[in-house]
Amino acid sequence: MREIKLPTQNFIQSLSEKKTPLHVEFVSSGMINSDLPPSTVPEFAFVGRSNVGKSSLLNYLAGQKQLARVSNTPGRTQTINLFSAEKGEFLLVDLPGYGYAESSLSTRAHWQNAMQEYFEKREGLFAVLMLVDIRRDIQPEDEALSRWFQQLGLKVIALQTKCDKLHKSKWNAVRIQHAKKLALSPSQVLTVSSDKKIGLQDILRSLAGLLDSLDKETEDLENAP
Repeated sequence: MREIKLPTQNFIQSLSEKKTPLHVEFVSSGMINSDLPPSTVPEFAFVGRSNVGKSSLLNYLAGQKQLARVSNTPGRTQTINLFSAEKGEFLLVDLPGYGYAESSLSTRAHWQNAMQEYFEKREGLFAVLMLVDIRRDIQPEDEALSRWFQQLGLKVIALQTKCDKLHKSKWNAVRIQHAKKLALSPSQVLTVSSDKKIGLQDILRSLAGLLDSLDKETEDLENAP
């Protein structure tokens, strides 16, 4: 991570106060790490089940309708897609969804192997934004992935999507329940809706906080004897 260019404190502060969508541009895509350009800035990976609304959320964050492909057919995203945010200060990474039963066994096996390589070896990756449907129970696969990410030393934030489909009075109870199953604190779980434009500032503040923590960790390493 020492070779990764970190945002300045001024940028982190401005991101934490930002109220408008991010400036996002497509960079590259590939099936495996070797297809992608080397990491030069911090990367946030977006992961989730194939029908959780990942592409819609990325479009919401970017204030664009077609940045990430949105489809009624789960499993459309089949590559690792890199997007530059805020003129290259960091990257957003759209990954193939998991848990899609209609994919062939060979396709699912390839995705699993490619994703394992990405999470274990991608130098710029330091945080995962894990999307879960606020209306659904956390599945064993979700639990296992959250714990695996944390074992790899990655920061994890859960984004509860489609919150407009559930009465607001139930949000907090579900947040606590999801946090427990994902081995996270409730403060690491955000409630969002791309359809109703809920949660943008919470996500931006969270991204800023994660970048700030990375900056402090890097400074500690550099000052270590």
